[in-house]
Amino acid sequence: MVALIKGELVTGVAHNVVMLTPLSERDHGRLGSVFVTNYKLSFVPLERSQQDECSQRNHLLGPHDVPLLAVGAVWLTDGGPVRRRRLMPCGDMPGKVKGLQIICKNMKVITFSFTTAPMHSGRKIALSLMHHAFPKRHHLLFAFEYHEPYYPTLPSELNMFQRPGDWKRELERCECPHWRITCINGTSDAFMLTAGETLIVPNSVLDYNLVESARHFRSGRVPVWVWGRPEGAALLRSGELLPTEQAPTAESVLLEQIRRSHPKLTPPQVLYLCGNSFTTTGSNANILPPLSSLQASFKKLMDLCTPTKLSGFWRRSPSKSRWETLKRFYRHDINVFWVQDAQYHSVLESSKWLRHVATCLALADEAAHHLARNVTVVLQEGEGVDYSAVVSSLTQLLLEPHWRTLVGFQSLVQKEWLALGHPFCDRYGLPSPGNPKETREQSPGQVAPVFLLFLDCTWQLTRQFPASFQFTETYLTTLWDCTHNQIFDTFLFNCSRDRELAYTNKKNQQSFVPVWDWGEQFSEQDKALFYNPLYAMSAKPSNVTPNRSSIISSPNKQAVELPRLEPCTSVAGTELWSQCYERWLLPLDVPHAGDVQYHVFHYAVLKEIQQLNEKLNSLSIFSNRQSLGGSSASGAEGPGDRTAVSRFYPFSRSRGPAAPALDAMQLSAIDAASLLDSLSLLNAPD
Repeated sequence: MVALIKGELVTGVAHNVVMLTPLSERDHGRLGSVFVTNYKLSFVPLERSQQDECSQRNHLLGPHDVPLLAVGAVWLTDGGPVRRRRLMPCGDMPGKVKGLQIICKNMKVITFSFTTAPMHSGRKIALSLMHHAFPKRHHLLFAFEYHEPYYPTLPSELNMFQRPGDWKRELERCECPHWRITCINGTSDAFMLTAGETLIVPNSVLDYNLVESARHFRSGRVPVWVWGRPEGAALLRSGELLPTEQAPTAESVLLEQIRRSHPKLTPPQVLYLCGNSFTTTGSNANILPPLSSLQASFKKLMDLCTPTKLSGFWRRSPSKSRWETLKRFYRHDINVFWVQDAQYHSVLESSKWLRHVATCLALADEAAHHLARNVTVVLQEGEGVDYSAVVSSLTQLLLEPHWRTLVGFQSLVQKEWLALGHPFCDRYGLPSPGNPKETREQSPGQVAPVFLLFLDCTWQLTRQFPASFQFTETYLTTLWDCTHNQIFDTFLFNCSRDRELAYTNKKNQQSFVPVWDWGEQFSEQDKALFYNPLYAMSAKPSNVTPNRSSIISSPNKQAVELPRLEPCTSVAGTELWSQCYERWLLPLDVPHAGDVQYHVFHYAVLKEIQQLNEKLNSLSIFSNRQSLGGSSASGAEGPGDRTAVSRFYPFSRSRGPAAPALDAMQLSAIDAASLLDSLSLLNAPD
């Protein structure tokens, strides 16, 4: 029987169903039962196997469970892996369903065969799946039915940016005295409806001027402060200008006020992320595509990473070339692994996904270049909620080590993506809370994986600077998976107003759970995989240096150039994020391969250092215990005892005997900085 949580109800069940093995040469599979609830799609095998478990175990989801929001497309099959017709939420359902293939948003492919199941079982599962995986109303999401008591355990350093005090704390942390907090957006005179109540603007700008200027920007998105340095430079985000006669004048007035907020009166640099609407070209050579083009690029990438057959057989006409035969396969939606592998690089290049990633990195590097030289930067794009969030977040990651910590990164997402109103519902194709009649199929032009683009860019930075980030790619991949888990409210709303309305709704007395409380899903051992063993905080400059006040008090003193990360921004310097996109392809999950081997080795080394430090402490002359006997029982592991894992660990399926747990991750993350400091002879016991 399927395991249920509070508020979860079974809406469809089918027994004697075969779940086909992904990319098997033959139609092999496992017999079991399929359950559809108001929260997930679940398969319960008839017989348990060691291959059912991943190294990462989720408390809320089983090894064969998929949250319904993670379902991207449902295809009809003839009982095998070959797709026949895609099912649409409002389309017709055939009288008999022999098989279903589910393409998940995280590239996972699940195929069921109902040929051995009771009659009409496949149709019942398909109807229930299409109804609950594609809801027509926002309040029908499972987050509004989840009644499990929640006891927050969030770290105190995490800034949620929900109240004016949170923004005041950030403004004081950055030491920017020429900017002020305004709460006019939380009154009846609100002009930026998709943002929170708190905004940070120049000291010289009155609230009345903000309201008047907002009429000339898309969605009222006037330039607002998101980050700054005490020397005067600041980072701002804004929407594009509306095509009115007064729009350029309104922009010039605000840019002048921004210039006056700089102690040296340095003019700001405006970066047009999607081009300048008033000129033929933008001020920079890097231009990001429309959201529809980004979605088309992601669709090609998904087709490349979701093959359904390992190999195929076709008859090739003597008059047709091999490439024409391959095109015939693509036209019939027969995604064959080895056929795609022959054209892998050309298909990846044609998707342009890595090109978009490189463009975002180049724009962030350009913005960081200006800010490091104490020049204010204004990011202008569309409605100021998509690419500006990507570039702004990446810029801050390049400039300040605080955002490269785990808690800092989560605070950055709260500020740039939630507080400033990235429309997650519209980008994920969910029904909007503000328009209850709108379904996910009525706004296809707004669907785009913008947040995934940011996570991909962040992963590129962690790959180029492996010791500069406290978190790992496992954390980023897990975060992407959690964006489609409808238990957590973090990514379920378009803006702060929609979230606050859901909080105050009398029908929803239960508290929502933020995704940052990782203890709700994972054990301490799994959470330890989120931490980078190479990260050493002691090697980074402090976030707030003691001489900042002296720099501010001396306007004639030349500001020191801010140290930053300088990434490679060419397409050739980017790589495909294999752990996120290809982890479900079993032929690629090679044992003893991948960068994860280095992480496992470093975890084991840090564990040995910790054990040696314990031995060193036990040798103190002030200790009354027998040190040698007590420490030898817990001796450090040798290099040969370290666990070898496969390429996509910890998302890999077990092959054969269960993989042993890593001793280096038993309790909690190991602080690399404290370990390095403890190696000093000055810290040794007397």
